[in-house]
Amino acid sequence: MAIESLGVGSNLNLSSLLDGLEKSEKTKLAPINAKLTSTNAKLSGFGQLQSSLEGFQKAAQKLNGAELYKGFATNVSGSALTATAGSTAAAGSYDIKINSLATAESRATLGQTDTTSVIGTGKLTINLGDKSTNVDVTDGSLAGIRDAINKSDAGVTASIINDGSGTPYRLVLNSQTTGKDSTMSFDSADAGLNALFTGAETKVTAQDASLTVNGLAITSSTNKVEEAIQGVTLNLAETTAEGASTKLTVSQDTDSVKTAVKDFVTAYNSLADKITSLTKPTGEGDNFKGAALTGNSNVRSVQSNLRSIMSSAVEGTGMNYLFEAGISFSSDLTKSGKLEITDEAKLDKALSTNLDGMKGLFQGDGTNGIASRLDSSIKQMLSDNGVIGSAQTGLKSSVESLKDRSAKMQDTISTTMERYKKQFQQLDSLMSQINSTQSYLSQQLDALNKTS
Repeated sequence: MAIESLGVGSNLNLSSLLDGLEKSEKTKLAPINAKLTSTNAKLSGFGQLQSSLEGFQKAAQKLNGAELYKGFATNVSGSALTATAGSTAAAGSYDIKINSLATAESRATLGQTDTTSVIGTGKLTINLGDKSTNVDVTDGSLAGIRDAINKSDAGVTASIINDGSGTPYRLVLNSQTTGKDSTMSFDSADAGLNALFTGAETKVTAQDASLTVNGLAITSSTNKVEEAIQGVTLNLAETTAEGASTKLTVSQDTDSVKTAVKDFVTAYNSLADKITSLTKPTGEGDNFKGAALTGNSNVRSVQSNLRSIMSSAVEGTGMNYLFEAGISFSSDLTKSGKLEITDEAKLDKALSTNLDGMKGLFQGDGTNGIASRLDSSIKQMLSDNGVIGSAQTGLKSSVESLKDRSAKMQDTISTTMERYKKQFQQLDSLMSQINSTQSYLSQQLDALNKTS
């Protein structure tokens, strides 16, 4: 006899009993899942620690870069020019006068009544300096000539303006390069085209930039003047007034080094805050709860190693300790373990008078400076066999193992529950048969009693 609904045959609440057994069986998963949650939290914590370490490492690498200490900054009075200095520049002061800016030639053709009438077609030769370009004009209107020139690689741009006269439409031609050697000329065998360009008026004459640097005359075909001053690029914007000049000062770029130092301090303190958040317990008594990495020896090792590097001396004749640059670990208990620029005046003085000493402190010979040792140490920590890398590898392995245990336990529970269900179905069927037999016998006995 098949029982479709568990408990119907026996008139017992077997479904509720089965649910209770399943709930009891599933408690076997609780310690595994709790361990999995804890392990995932630790793995996430180490991921956050890795990210903060990488941020601090980048700040250290900046201070370990030789180019940081080779930079030069420029200071310009007035608006006549801007200047940038490269690593080959030298400190100095320069008096600059700009007599003229480099200009590109501009011409305008004679006016036309409209832009669509055919002027001429055929080959148009455009000469720009030493460059000669042949342009095929198939649409001989003013608009068509403009488009043909602009599609060519002649180094000339063409546009149409309306001057408001009786013949208002004029083709304006501009050289794309500046300097006296970039003048334009036009030739064509077509009479209409030849007449159009022969009659063009020069509106702006091509010329070189003219300037003096500390009294030395210099010319340039462009307004970007390179190497007139070693390692310095001048971008000319306007001429200087009669009798006036622009002052340019080139000096070592200590601002960039100071910014890198401040970024270094900020990055370390960000790392210190992250370590605190990952290790500091919260709550008291029954509400006491450890953080993801509370008491973790690997984290303590990381923090101890970094502090040791920043507190130890750098060999050499230059600056040997961070405090010589005005940087120290805070003595304020509320800022325990954090770096501070405790003496900015000392830092500024070191930057202005002992930049080589600053370089020696952070870079050293490229391996023994504070920044270089930090970079090397963090690389090792994050490597596969390093304190962080190996911890992450171990935790990932544990996560996979716990997932596997959870899956196997779930299979075991499912198998057990299936066995319980079959046994309950058998019990239900048996009880149904017994009840049916009991009912039959009762009916027979009642019948016998009635006939006796």
